[in-house]
Amino acid sequence: MSTSPIQSTPQTESPHTGGPRFRSTAATAGLVTLITLRELARRRGALTLAALLPLVFYLVRLETHWTAIRLLSIGLGWATATLALFTQVSSRSVDRRLAVSGAPPTALLLGRYLAVLGLGWTIGLLYTGLVLVTISDELTHPSAVPVMLLLTATVATPLGSLAAALVPRDLEGALLLLSVMAIQVLVDPSEGWTRVLPLWSTRELASVVVENLGSDAATHLHRGLAHVAVMAVLLTVASWTVGALRLRTVSLPAPDDARPAYS
Repeated sequence: MSTSPIQSTPQTESPHTGGPRFRSTAATAGLVTLITLRELARRRGALTLAALLPLVFYLVRLETHWTAIRLLSIGLGWATATLALFTQVSSRSVDRRLAVSGAPPTALLLGRYLAVLGLGWTIGLLYTGLVLVTISDELTHPSAVPVMLLLTATVATPLGSLAAALVPRDLEGALLLLSVMAIQVLVDPSEGWTRVLPLWSTRELASVVVENLGSDAATHLHRGLAHVAVMAVLLTVASWTVGALRLRTVSLPAPDDARPAYS
């Protein structure tokens, strides 16, 4: 009597039970964004200091409003970049475990990016209200203040992520960002080489806000917007590339089932 071999059918994972695997990149990025915001909210001291740093820069030079505006933008950029740095460094071990569990590195990096970017935009809007309340009468184009601050945070977020990807610890990253911001403040923005600095656009947009440029205002605005677009793309691609390499998983070869025969 012959018996037919038992054929095993592959088990497919139910779409309703994802298990350890994440359903989609968008859903994972959204979840990581919420978790990151919750973690930042718990670090009230660091978050408060980062949010108040631009205020110090602004109030120190408030009597010269054109300098106060520029320092406010640089302070916001440093605060946003530092938050991105601390977020990326503190979440490295967690992100590695999530990547091994099946989470796409793109979703993890995107979630952290969106959380810090949203926080930077929120701080920027708060300072926009402060500027409009205090010195709006002394500005040439006060309506350009939110554009300047929001775009500064947009560039600073991938800048902080890139610093986190390049340095091993947050202290080195903070010093690196501080050096970049110091150069940004001290150099003459009219020199051609300064366009490689990440926040060169802030000076152009600040000029539109505070100076009466006449017909040249559109030129400064377009140059600032173009620089923001280029820097945001370059920094985002660079930080994503280095971060994805850090989170890549190495597939090990399957073990050989064959066992050596012993006599």
